[in-house]
Amino acid sequence: MTSVGAGLDTATGADSAAARTARGKTEAKKGDETQAWQRMSLKEIERVVKQDLRCGVQSYGQVQQFFLSHPCTDLDQLLFAVSDDNGAVIVGSVVWVKMPSATSAAELKKVEDSYGSGDVRPFGSEVLGLGGVHFTGQHYRSRLDGSLFVITETEALRGRPSDDQLDDVAAVADVLPPP
Repeated sequence: MTSVGAGLDTATGADSAAARTARGKTEAKKGDETQAWQRMSLKEIERVVKQDLRCGVQSYGQVQQFFLSHPCTDLDQLLFAVSDDNGAVIVGSVVWVKMPSATSAAELKKVEDSYGSGDVRPFGSEVLGLGGVHFTGQHYRSRLDGSLFVITETEALRGRPSDDQLDDVAAVADVLPPP
């Protein structure tokens, strides 16, 4: 016999992609990446963190110009790869930029969020040992948290993950706390 709650969960599609993503974000906010990916039916296959990178060197375009006149105080980056049950592999980059103030972080967000204005360059997906990937900005998220600005991008490396799946992985990775 099915409980009323279980029946409602089934009827409302509680295991939909949106529900899995919401549960993944809850775990990611706690800093539990493994559980976050499991909630989304994904498995992390590789991750590399680099800390104390130099903002001007790691960027290009108008974003780099911004950093030359508004230096950041810290730049850390995570590159990761996750796979699904169908063998698709998604590579993601999360960049945490600490600015001197919330105002300068908001100014950076305006520049960075403008498509084609440049970017903080991922340090090289080749370090994952899975081959290189070019981040296009098509599956991009960003957020402000006071003087912290977070940039997240994802791309397909293998298989054919849907645009929604790529966006969902970016949404979950975007809320991960800095290393």
